[in-house]
Amino acid sequence: MTVMRKIYTLIVIATITIIGTLVSCHENIIDERFNNGSSEDTEFKDIRITNQINIQDLPEGVNLNNLKILTLNGKVDVDANGVSNIETYEGYLPQILMLVNQNDELLLMSRGDFHEGEKNEMSIRSTAVALVTMHPALSGVKSHVYNKLEQLVIESPSFDELEEAIANAVHNGNSFADPDNTLLTTALNKVFEQVVAATEEETSDGELPNLTSNTYARAPELKGVTTIAGINVGPFHVTTSGSSVVVENYSLTPFYSGWVTHHGQQDEFNIPSGNDRGITFFLDNSWGSQKVSYSFVQEGEYQFFFDKTTAESYLDQSRHTICNVLEVLGLPLSKGWMLETANDMQKFMIERGIDIIGLITNPNTDAWDITQTVCGGIIDYIKDGRLETMLLKIGTKKASAQIAQALLKKTVAVYTVYQTCRGTINAVMRITMRLESPDNVAFGLYYYQGEITTATKAALEKYSGDNQNGLIGHRLNEPVRVKVTTIGSDGSQVAASNFHRVKFETEANNGTVLNEIVATSPDGYAQTFWTLEPNNTEMQYLKATVIDIVTGEKISETVTFCAQPTQAANITFTLDWSPTDSNCDIDLHIYDPDGHHIYYSDMSCSCGGYLDRDDRHGPGPEHIYYTQAKPGKYHVYVHHYYSDVKGTVGFTVTTEYDERRFVNRSSVSYDEYVYIGTLDVGGNSAISKKRSASEIPEVRFYYDKNAPAFSKEKFPKK
Repeated sequence: MTVMRKIYTLIVIATITIIGTLVSCHENIIDERFNNGSSEDTEFKDIRITNQINIQDLPEGVNLNNLKILTLNGKVDVDANGVSNIETYEGYLPQILMLVNQNDELLLMSRGDFHEGEKNEMSIRSTAVALVTMHPALSGVKSHVYNKLEQLVIESPSFDELEEAIANAVHNGNSFADPDNTLLTTALNKVFEQVVAATEEETSDGELPNLTSNTYARAPELKGVTTIAGINVGPFHVTTSGSSVVVENYSLTPFYSGWVTHHGQQDEFNIPSGNDRGITFFLDNSWGSQKVSYSFVQEGEYQFFFDKTTAESYLDQSRHTICNVLEVLGLPLSKGWMLETANDMQKFMIERGIDIIGLITNPNTDAWDITQTVCGGIIDYIKDGRLETMLLKIGTKKASAQIAQALLKKTVAVYTVYQTCRGTINAVMRITMRLESPDNVAFGLYYYQGEITTATKAALEKYSGDNQNGLIGHRLNEPVRVKVTTIGSDGSQVAASNFHRVKFETEANNGTVLNEIVATSPDGYAQTFWTLEPNNTEMQYLKATVIDIVTGEKISETVTFCAQPTQAANITFTLDWSPTDSNCDIDLHIYDPDGHHIYYSDMSCSCGGYLDRDDRHGPGPEHIYYTQAKPGKYHVYVHHYYSDVKGTVGFTVTTEYDERRFVNRSSVSYDEYVYIGTLDVGGNSAISKKRSASEIPEVRFYYDKNAPAFSKEKFPKK
């Protein structure tokens, strides 16, 4: 503990003196790094925008003459026809406009890429779009691709539900920015889940990362560039060029201090920070940082070590977190000036004792704790007149720091709504804030006769999940888990390093795995879930081996798991929910045709239905199977039983019957139950496992208004 305090003290002291662009010493820069503020274009056009407000979207009796629109250029009146001519700026980020009444209460919003002479609407719809796109995980999307994000939002299945929730709040004279409005937060969380899922569908070719996967599990290959052995794993994209290794910081990883040890000496080799954030990667393929290269001179072994627990890295994370908030406002700053302003704000916060770095270094810190601290620091920065000084310095003389402060305060109010959304979007936010990247990355390479090969081996052993029994065509209850140990260059075993990746694979007709390439935990474990082949009743097998982080070569012996398929299920209900930062218990409930209620307190019945497990930590899955299912109605419910953070969580219920598959995605608030729908299986006799196509009864999944009432009060406590 004493050592950690000393390290932390050194970090804080160092950050006071390290302000500005981070520079590495040994590397050769291949791509240009960020331009600094002085070389960026600071000429911004003042553009006039006609913004028309539809009076139908405002509460009855609202006096339009008492309303004002907040822009970065000032407060503007609204005339009796609901029209306001406002002046704002054109920049590389979307602008935010906010409508307030005489009590300075926020009524509506609009956010977009505005241009000279346009007519833009401020309405319930524009408010809903702004509410989604202002989230720190999405706010970094640039103006030239903002319309793509806007389209994703509007086309999401739950967008109408979000509009309705906002309309209800506005028409009842309440603020829509209310974290206690469960109708709004549930709808908002659904839209977030659907927007992120849409990026996954659009990036299925593997060329771009999707936001639902582990961003640091695998770096995509660049077109026209050959990676070592064709595989790259980890937070860096590593390629070879002759006798050099070329490294690029993949997507959202922060600055890494690095060293290369070889032939009794050590060279500094730093990896700059990734450039952009969030969904921007999908929209304009802007992932990655500039490339740096390291040249091999002598034949032999080279050990690479990279560390993000340094002052430079924490400074970089802090600066990007400040940029997250500034980008929401759409300040008329070029990218270079945005970074310079963030640097100045960071220096101000350090001087005032605002400990952002302390929060970043604490592994238990919630992303929103950091964001709230940054917002408070920026408000103090504005009050102190520093923002106005900075804006005058870069030539944006018409920008009003006071108005920026007003907009920021309103933004902070909107942020309180986001804190209740504890699904995929929260996980994406942690990634955009560089909180999920590994502390250290290490790997070894040999350079011999002009070729670069791996310099590490590993030992692999089975830990758990072998010799399971499971239903044909379904996921086994327990994951398959292995333990990895590094074998040093002298042949001795040392603690496992996080550059190891375990590859799980099955042969033909032996099922599939949830994740084929899996990173090890800090203590060297890796696991995946195994789904058995539906058309194979014989013993099935899965193999696991360790691959090198850079070369993709197998560096361990292979271990083999086996599983015995048992009887097939007629019907399967599966519940998965979004990972959260803490414990989260979501429960699946089924009422079947015989009146049985299967759930955590009554996990099986004589009809062959049973719940495989009660996952109290998350994120599932939980399954309810029926092996002797009867025709009739199966009513499906989900209940948010408990979570450490009482927020809204996204979930998916998948219903499978024969070859029919019904997928329902939604969100559930804390202690809320949700009726998902009813599976109605036709016929009048027990469902046979073997029957011809003509014997398969009619089946449908629908909303049954006569479904049994769900009373959570009668359920026993866990």
